[in-house]
Amino acid sequence: MTWNVINVQLRLFIWNPVEQKTETRGLLPGGEIESADAVKMTPMSDATRHVAVNDSIRILQSVRRIAQCVEHHSKRLTATHNITSPQLVALMAIAQLGPSTLKSIGRAIHLSSSTVVGIVDRLEEKKLVCRERDTRDRRNVYVSVTAVGQHMVDNAPSALPQGFTSALGALPENDQHTLVVVLEQFATLLEVKAPAGAI
Repeated sequence: MTWNVINVQLRLFIWNPVEQKTETRGLLPGGEIESADAVKMTPMSDATRHVAVNDSIRILQSVRRIAQCVEHHSKRLTATHNITSPQLVALMAIAQLGPSTLKSIGRAIHLSSSTVVGIVDRLEEKKLVCRERDTRDRRNVYVSVTAVGQHMVDNAPSALPQGFTSALGALPENDQHTLVVVLEQFATLLEVKAPAGAI
């Protein structure tokens, strides 16, 4: 299994459990989803709250370790290839998508259009991408990979630390797939809005 483009947006957080009833969904025997009205969150006991806080700390520590590793690798990429990890991920995404709008690129790599503008500006300064207006609708601007940019993509270093890439490749394919799925689920959980009244 080969990873060409990986971009997991990590948002650091600490969730403080609040004792309140909130509508949610559960699983019935056999895997069927129970209706929201049928399941209520019960107040958390002191022991349960203690475990939840400990889990939150462990999660936060893991997120920070990941963020630090990615940041350090990005600095190494800048020093050795004159490109950061976010720029490399964006460049690979543009090469894969073909001529794309900033909005489409942002959607593909889970970044806001305003953030993508800055990344594309730097890629354009390095002659790795170019902007072109739609001949039929001048309001639309498309970003494309240049020949220099395509050469970078074809010979691109890993967007993640080499040690991780090697360790990942040594895992059975099923384990690799499981890790990807778990990371995607984790990123989705980080984006869930806290219940009303939660800190």
